[in-house]
Amino acid sequence: MIHAVILAGGSGTRFWPLSRETFPKQMLNIVGENSLLQQTVKRLDGFLTPDHLWIVTTEALAQVIRFHLKTFEKGAEKIQFIIEPFGRNTAPAVGLAAVTLNKISPDSIMMVMPSDHAIRDVKPFQERLLWAVEAAEQGYLVTFGIKPTRPETAYGYIRSGHPFKSSDHEIFHAEEFIEKPDLKTAETFLHQGRYYWNSGIFVWKTSKILKEIESHLPSLYQGLKKIEELNDLRNETPFRKPRSYPSSNHRSSERRLCRGG
Repeated sequence: MIHAVILAGGSGTRFWPLSRETFPKQMLNIVGENSLLQQTVKRLDGFLTPDHLWIVTTEALAQVIRFHLKTFEKGAEKIQFIIEPFGRNTAPAVGLAAVTLNKISPDSIMMVMPSDHAIRDVKPFQERLLWAVEAAEQGYLVTFGIKPTRPETAYGYIRSGHPFKSSDHEIFHAEEFIEKPDLKTAETFLHQGRYYWNSGIFVWKTSKILKEIESHLPSLYQGLKKIEELNDLRNETPFRKPRSYPSSNHRSSERRLCRGG
């Protein structure tokens, strides 16, 4: 079974005053007629049914987002929510979604994506999601890279390695994840052609990512196990909210997790 997890807990402070705590960046119509979050959901039309879509967000935003989508997307009332008791960074949000989905549907495939991307060509994107699912089914952690068009210093980068032999598609092994570089380094990356912007879109088995969290982020894993023990993660309500929530180092956790794959 395949699930899509949309991370929508951010406040979008860089877009203030357009974005606010109760109306963050992902709910703004920045590119096109629909909000970035609406576009993210719409992008999965025909790939997954709404009941396989999950949104990870805070309690303060959950009902606002639910109404925001209900007025836009047919079947949006079937979208389910995983509530963060309070906002954390990416690794705890991914871990919370993974432990929830693995309890409901063991060994399922989990696609993770931000709620604030603009992707115009939906068909090629869905095609690449299928490629990623094929690799994830073989036990790989898959991340999407974006071919850079300029020497950007605000994004992290992925250095690509040799082609992935188990696929006929344009998939490569990741050799290194690099934090936001200075301008000179970014210019070098652009000219070398082996470097991609890190999109923050991931595909993997829930069981596989939990094993990687256990190996590389043991304190986070212990926190997730406590959530699993203390909460009924298989309840049938559209909002699943744990009573506790682990913390992790803001930056190094994502690097260690990705490097573990």
